[in-house]
Amino acid sequence: MAHIYFHEGDYTVSGPGGKAALLSKEFALLYFLYRNQGKTFTREHLLDQVWPLEYPGERTVDDHIYRLRKKLSFIPEIKIHTVRGLGYRLTAAQHSLNALNPSMADSELQSAVYSLFQKYHLFGQGKSITTLIAQQEALGIKVAPFYENYLHFLGGDLSWFMSRDDLKAEDRLYWLLILYGVIASPQEGLQLCQKALLHSRLEPAYHREMYYLNIIDLYAENGMYSEAEERITASYRLLDEQDDLESFRIPLMLSELLLYIHEADCARVENSIQEISRSLKHKPYLREICRFHYMQGMWHYRQGRIREASAAVDDALEIYSQSGFVPHILLSVRQFLYYMELHPPVQADKAVTGLTSKLLSIFQDLDNQHHYTSRKEACFYLIQSLLSSV
Repeated sequence: MAHIYFHEGDYTVSGPGGKAALLSKEFALLYFLYRNQGKTFTREHLLDQVWPLEYPGERTVDDHIYRLRKKLSFIPEIKIHTVRGLGYRLTAAQHSLNALNPSMADSELQSAVYSLFQKYHLFGQGKSITTLIAQQEALGIKVAPFYENYLHFLGGDLSWFMSRDDLKAEDRLYWLLILYGVIASPQEGLQLCQKALLHSRLEPAYHREMYYLNIIDLYAENGMYSEAEERITASYRLLDEQDDLESFRIPLMLSELLLYIHEADCARVENSIQEISRSLKHKPYLREICRFHYMQGMWHYRQGRIREASAAVDDALEIYSQSGFVPHILLSVRQFLYYMELHPPVQADKAVTGLTSKLLSIFQDLDNQHHYTSRKEACFYLIQSLLSSV
């Protein structure tokens, strides 16, 4: 089947034949029709889905369909049909990829492609992953299901995970917990993660990652310093025993740094910053470099060096523009703002106000694109449902 990949950040869609820029409502209309392939929808139904609380005429749908057909001409397998007297239906033609691309059946090549994805993942090159997936049919490669899902995660596509009832519940729950955690309070995030771990609601690999890595930040932010210390010690022990988890080391070092920042342990913060700097010189993982800049900014803020804190945020944004990992920048922004809330300045001058505004602006821009705030409550209840049903 011909695939379309949706990029909410700039309202573009891509496929094997190229890329198209859409208007926001064109994007929403195509996304809805694509998710419901083969189903016919009336104009009234489409108006309710794409233009809620608005009152455009039925001609609006026709105009948007007309423009979508023109813009999607580079994917001839995707067709939007007019169903006379009813409305519209989207279909995606099936074809044999193996017949079109013999390389699809070459196990050696496919193994090399999987290794390439792993490297891009390790180095935090989200845009490289996105590009490779978008061009898989043209390149004659097959993408593992994990990376098909991961594409939506790195883009911060919360609505996609909320709507995908066909995903394995244990997997879907993990992705939703991580995405929800970037907008929820640390207290709420910890409660949900603890429940998932206590009742073993996650796939074993995700359970391990949540237990030994993800939850440490939440312990630190909730003032549970001894729990964070114990988990960090256990995690380093696990990394020393299992070579396949070495990619966890720098993320774990960052969680350790966050703990020391919250503890205001100056000596250990400075030592940790030096160790992470050395590690990132040898292993320049973009995702972790972005997070590191934010944490350095938090420490500058605590020391009263507001100008340096603001510059660190700018450095992080520059790295983010290369990596494209939305959840990680959202998490960093939330953690920074929460830290400022815990440690308000004695006197809020223009520099502090400017730093706060910069962080809030980053979140607001991403929230405008992905609608996290408006979907937060529904996501919470979905997570609760999955926790009960898995």
